[in-house]
Parts: sequence; C-alpha cells; structure tokens
Amino acid sequence: MRVVPAVVRTGAAACALFAICGYAPACALVRGTLAPYRPLLVLPLGAAVSSLVLTVLGLFHVPLKVALLLVICLALVSDLRYALRQRREPARRDPEAASARAAARVALPLALAVLVALIALIPMFRTGFATVIGQNGDAVLVVGSAEVIEHAPPTASRLDLPINRIPLLWRSKYPIYFALAATATIANEDPIKAFATLSALMLALTALGFFALARYVLRAPPWLAALAMFLLPLDRIVMYVTIHPYYNELWGQFTLPFILLTGWHYLVSPGRRSAALFAVFVVLGLLAYPLMLPFPLFFLLGGFWIRWRRLRAAGARPGWISELRLPRPRARPLLWIPVGVIAIPVALVLIRGFLEKTLSAFAVLAPWTSLANWHGNSLGFLPWPHFVGMPGTNWLNVVAFALVCVLALFALTRIEGDARWAAAAMVLATGLIALYFRLRAEAELFFFKDMAFLGPYLLLLALIGLGSLARAKRGYLAALGLAGIAAALVLVPISAAREIDGTYEFATRWVLQLSSWDRALPPHTSVRIDVPPNGIQLWTMYMFKDHPLSSTKPLGGFFPYPTLSRKADYVIAERNQPRPTDASGTPLLSNGQFELWRMNPAVPGPDLSSRHLIDINKVTIGS
Repeated sequence: MRVVPAVVRTGAAACALFAICGYAPACALVRGTLAPYRPLLVLPLGAAVSSLVLTVLGLFHVPLKVALLLVICLALVSDLRYALRQRREPARRDPEAASARAAARVALPLALAVLVALIALIPMFRTGFATVIGQNGDAVLVVGSAEVIEHAPPTASRLDLPINRIPLLWRSKYPIYFALAATATIANEDPIKAFATLSALMLALTALGFFALARYVLRAPPWLAALAMFLLPLDRIVMYVTIHPYYNELWGQFTLPFILLTGWHYLVSPGRRSAALFAVFVVLGLLAYPLMLPFPLFFLLGGFWIRWRRLRAAGARPGWISELRLPRPRARPLLWIPVGVIAIPVALVLIRGFLEKTLSAFAVLAPWTSLANWHGNSLGFLPWPHFVGMPGTNWLNVVAFALVCVLALFALTRIEGDARWAAAAMVLATGLIALYFRLRAEAELFFFKDMAFLGPYLLLLALIGLGSLARAKRGYLAALGLAGIAAALVLVPISAAREIDGTYEFATRWVLQLSSWDRALPPHTSVRIDVPPNGIQLWTMYMFKDHPLSSTKPLGGFFPYPTLSRKADYVIAERNQPRPTDASGTPLLSNGQFELWRMNPAVPGPDLSSRHLIDINKVTIGS
C-alpha cells in the first residue's frame, strides 16, 4: 500500500526530531524521584521544546528550514554533551538513573504507544493512501497553517498559498502548527499526507503521559498503569478527537497529563529544574488549548492546599519560591537584554492570543449570556457514556457510566498520599462545570470540550478502583475487580472500534486530484465554487490555490471563504448536485466526485473572484 511508506517516513521524521530535541532537556530536567521515567519523557519533551523554539525563531522571521537546521544542530551538540557526561559518571553516582533500568522499564510502554498509534491510523490504512481522515473542517485550516509556516513567517499573509494566513483566533497556537510543518518538511511530505500520522503519534505520546501520571502521581502498580495507558486512548471520545480530527484539542489532551505530572513533581520537589520542566508543558498546553485551563488549575490548587497545610503543621517551609533562586535584575542587568528581546514578540503574539481566547471564553460563561454562536449545530449533546469508553447509549451503558463514576470516587479514597486531593479537586470541579453546561441551552460545544478532557481521567480513576478491588483479600471483592477489568478490556476497545468503523478519509483521492485541475487551468482564470457550504467546499477552495475564487454560498463562520460573486470563468460542483445553471456545454474535467465546466460568458455582472480569502477580524472562542 502507498500509505505505509508515507506513515513510516512521517513517523520516523517526527520521532527523530522529538528524540533529538528531547534527550538533553530530559537529562537536564528530569531528576530526583521522577528520574525513573526519564526515557518516557524524551519524546514528549522533544515535541514541546522543538515546537516552542521553532515558534520563537519563526516570530523572528527565520525560515523554517534554517530554523530546523539550527535547532537540530544545537540539540545534537547538547545531546552529545550529556551522553559523554553520563558515560564518564559511574552508575553508582546517579542512583536514580541506575534504579530506572531504562531499557527494561520503557519497553512495554513504548510498545503499547506504538500499538495505540497504529490503531488510530486504521481509517487511513483502510483508504490505501496518506491523507486527512475524519470530518472536521478545522483540519483544512491546520494543514493550510502548516503550509503558511513552511513558506513564510507565522504572522504573514500570502495570497499564493491555500490559506492566506493562519486564522487570527488561532494566533496562540503557532507551536503546534510548527510541529506539523517541521515534520512534513523533514519527511518531504505534503502536510495533508503527514497530518494523520502526526496526530496518531501525539495520541501515542498522550498514552505515555497517562502511564507516567498513573505510576508517579497516583501510585498505580505497573500492570495497572500499563492497562490504563492502553485503554484510555481507546476511550471513544479520545479517539474521536484524534481521528476526526480536533488537532488543537488533541495537543491539549497531549499536554494535560504531563502538566499534571510535572506540576505535582514541582509541588513535592520544588527547584529550578522541576519548575522549568513544568513550565515547558504548561506553556505549550495553554497556548495550544487555553480552554483546558480549569483542569491543571483545580488539580494544582488542590495539591497546593493539602501540601501547604501538611508542611505548615510539620513546621516546614514548602520552598516553592525560595528554591527557584530567581536571579536579581540589578545583579546581572545584561542578562535581561536577550530575555526581553525574546519575550517581546512572544508576549505580543502568543500571550496576547492566549489572553484573548481565555477572556472571550469567560465572557460568555455567565448564565445570563448567550451561547447562540457556539452551540455546535452538527455536534449536539453527546451521550454521557461515550466519554468514558462506553460503546452505546442504552440503559446498560448509562448504568455502566454511573458505575465508572462510583468507581472513580471509590478510587479517590484508595489512592495513597496527597495526590488524591489534587485529583479529587480536578474531577469534582470540572464535573460540576460539565453538568452546568449540560443544563444550559446552546452549550453543546463547551459540554463536549469539558467532558472530552474529563472522561479519560474518570476512566483512569475507575481502573484504579477496579485494581484496588482486584487486590482485595476477600475473594468476592477480588472477583468483582477482575470482572470489571475484563469488562473494560472488552467495552472500551469496542467503543473505539465503533468510532473507527464510521470514520473515513476527509480529503478523498478525488479531492486531492483537484490540485492537478488547478495546474491545468489557464493562469489567472477564475473559478466559482458551487460545492455546498461544508468541509468539501473548504477542500475545493484549498486545492484551487492558484486561481481567483468566488462562491455564491460560502461556508463562512470562522473559516476563511472566497468572495461573493456569480460570474467567473469556470464553475465546479460535486457530481451528486444538479448541473449549475450558469454552466456551458459538457464538463471540461470530471472525476468520481467533481465536475468542472466553463461558465456561460453571457452571465451578467462583474467577475469579483479573488485570491484573497475573507477572514474574521476579531478573536472569538472557537476551537
């Protein structure tokens, strides 16, 4: 199949970039009690660090290929330095690293991560060629944003590209588009062909985060952490977010377990290294998906409160500020010059984008405000059971959802240490937020986003509860726990299978063929797009990037769209539509999905077609 070489190239390119950029940060920052999990953090750290650094270079108008060369060379130098240092130091001088037994500890998690990625790629393997799968128009803007980054600075506007500019409301999300652009560039693939593979890889890295969170923070036994690592990515909504594809939300889901992991590590082991490690993930996560803010906020507030009370009762100081040993500006004034040079463009673009999204979200959350523009016509209120891996919506699935919630609450009483309070604060607070949105009119989108993040953590806690029962001394409790685990091993994969079975290619082979039609038409001739206002219209617009475009019924919303015009040189429509009334003669070009005609020159009015796409000019909540 043609799809396999493309998947291998893209996956190898992304893994190589992330490994090169993540090895040195992992060696430098993952220390102390977190050191045994260092090998599992190399790729996630590399994804975060490379994305952020490439974004900063891009904001300074460094071309992507030059930025990639700089980043990779500097990373390789740092990697060599740490590799030589570790080789010179005997294992007895680093007991944490010695106890990790990295090769043995990471084999199973990495194998499960690969399996998760392959499962997420089943819809694309079924098509036989590399393309975008699912049914979400956001994907068109994501690959278009990667095209912008490949050819211009992220803030640029280019009429010769499929998407003139990265959407204004996505300005805080530049790092995750740099990840796609960088992967596509290294693999020498079109972003359309690299998209699904990178998305599957990010799901696999999310699974590593679930494993580390379960082991380090929630203190689950290794077998149970591995079970959760496999099942949580197969939660129906987690798979839905990955393959449909909600790329921005996917990166939010990827960073969240690592934010919780590293944030907790900082609370229990404050210092410069743990603070920097936490900062890498929290910055990327909040830039990629600001709407996930309540999850780490409530988790860390719960952890902060219980840790502070216990330390105060013991007469100790937490050291959350003092251990940072922040430099004093007056002591080294020259140090702050490069910091300011970097911080200014970051603040003007990325931080501004985060604040705009966050404040616009808070502005509509009050009960007396309207959510009319954000109720998700095509989404609706998804059933509660789907968010915790249940395959259906009948009463048995509702009962199973209730059992998951009960088991999650039971697990909070069984988790050792203070982490139970942090987890309880996050789950209970965000659960109430979900209930609030479910009871509000037109809040489908916000309900979906909140529960899509909360669902896998409810499932994680439920598995921990089942594991606790399975280890009980009483036989009937152990039998109940094992039966519950067996049921989870059946029901959760079935739920993922149902989502996968109903997912097909978004950019079909006929859609991709339109790029050759674009090249075949005479230069400067215009095309009117009569495709209905949906995702296929977006792809049609995307493929005819070299010609002035227009439409009589553009999709609009927060999507860029062609100008309104009746007259053009050509008109294109789908084969299942009625023949356009302004078409002349027989179709000039035709394939299994589209037909293109010359337009009747007698059509009245001016030709207003343009290569400039109309875009929104203000930030709203969006996706």
